[in-house]
Amino acid sequence: MTARVFVPLVGANGEGGHLFEAIADSTPPPAHPARLTPQISELFDFGLYGVGQIVREAVTRFIAARRAKLWLDRRNGAAAPWNLRISDSHIGRLTEENSRSAGLGLAIAALCQAFGRDVGVIFATGEVVLPSTPGVLSVSIGPVGGMRGKLALIGDYFVQHRKWLAGRRLILALPRDALDGRPLADAEGSTLGRLASEAAGIGANLEIAYLGSLDELEATLGPFLLPEFVTPRRAFAAAAVALALGALGYGVHWAARAPIELAFVATSEPTRSLNDSAAPRRARYDNETDKLNPLAPCFDAQREPLVVGGETLIFRVSARDAWPWVGRWRPPRLFVASVSRAADPVILDAARFKAVGGHEAPGSDLTAAIPVEPVEDQVRLFIIATRDPALDASHLQADLRAALRGLSGAAVLTTTTSYLADRLGNVIDYEFKVTNDASACPA
Repeated sequence: MTARVFVPLVGANGEGGHLFEAIADSTPPPAHPARLTPQISELFDFGLYGVGQIVREAVTRFIAARRAKLWLDRRNGAAAPWNLRISDSHIGRLTEENSRSAGLGLAIAALCQAFGRDVGVIFATGEVVLPSTPGVLSVSIGPVGGMRGKLALIGDYFVQHRKWLAGRRLILALPRDALDGRPLADAEGSTLGRLASEAAGIGANLEIAYLGSLDELEATLGPFLLPEFVTPRRAFAAAAVALALGALGYGVHWAARAPIELAFVATSEPTRSLNDSAAPRRARYDNETDKLNPLAPCFDAQREPLVVGGETLIFRVSARDAWPWVGRWRPPRLFVASVSRAADPVILDAARFKAVGGHEAPGSDLTAAIPVEPVEDQVRLFIIATRDPALDASHLQADLRAALRGLSGAAVLTTTTSYLADRLGNVIDYEFKVTNDASACPA
C-alpha cells in the first residue's frame, strides 16, 4: 500500500506556490551517507528533515495512544512500516515556514500507511506541534500562513483534474484556528465556500476537517485501530479448540483406562447334582471319552475350595465394558496369572487358554482349562484385563517376580493381589488349596 496526501505550499508573499504529494509506503530508502533516520531521510534534500523529525515523533505518540487501547497487552498489535518522501523534486529547499506547514500532510500520509487506511483524496496543510509536557500523547495542530493562496492552489487542482476527481471523496484537513486566533472556518469562510462549490461542480464531495489535534482526524477518517494479533474472537476460538483438544485428550486417556467388568460365570447349565456356580470348577479327564468331566465342588473344614493334584480347573470369565463404545476402540485384553506359596508367579496371555467363546462385541469371553500340579500348596488364580495394546506378559511377570523377591508364605499372595490391582485395576481372583489326598474330595 502507498498513502498519498496533497500538500499546498505558498511563500510569505503569496508567490512560489507548489502542490506536491507527501508519500508514505513500506519501501525503505537507501542508506543515507549522513546516517539519517531512514523513515524520513529522503526529506533532507528539500529542507523537510527537521519537520520530518517532528512528524515521526507525532506519529509515534499517536500509535502509542492506540497501543494503550489494545486488548490484553500493548504488544498485541503492530503498525505497518512507513517511510516518507515527496513527489516533486523541483521545489528546491523549503523555508522554515513552508516546511512547518507541510507537517500535517506528512503526518496524515504516515498515519494512513501505518494503519492501512485508504480514505480518499486528501489535501492538508498545518503545523504539527508536539506537547511540552512529558508523557502526553496528544499532538496539537497549529495555524499556518498563506492560507488563502494554498486554498487557491487546491481549487486550481480541482479544475485541472476534474475528470479524475469526479465522484471521489475529497478531504481537506486544516488547522482549527487561523493565525489571528479566529476560527479558520470564519476567517476563510468565503474562500472555503468557493472551494466547496468548485468540488460540487466537478461532481465530488468535499469534506473539511478543522483539527485542533491529530486525534480529531478520527471524526472524519474514522477510528485508527491497530490490527490485533489476538482478538477476543480469536482467543475464544483458540480456547474452544484447546478445550476440545483437551476434552479429546482426556477422553482418549479416560477411554484407555475405562473400567472392565470382570466376572466368573457358570461353565455350563446348572445341574442339581453338581450344584453348578460361577466359580471355577474341578474336572477330571476321561480317557475313554476324551473329555473333561466336571466334578462337584470340594471344600476343607474352613470352607476353602480344594482341588486334588492332577485334576483340571476349568472356568469361564466374562469381560464387559462399562461403556460399550469404548471396547470398539480399545477392546479388553485378558491375561491369566497364578501365584502360590511354593512357586514363582506365572502370567500368560489368555489367548493361550481360549477354547470357547471368541468375541461378543463389546466384551470378551474366556473359557480355560488349567491342569493342577500334584503339589500340595495354596494357589491364587488371577484373571487380568487391560486395554493397553503394548502390555507384554513376560515383562509384567518379570516385574512381579522382582516385587516378590524375598517374600514367602501368605505375603506372596497378598503382595501379588495388591501389585496387580494397583498396576492394572481390572482384576478378579480365585484362591484354592491343592491336596494329594484324593479321599478329601470324593468323585
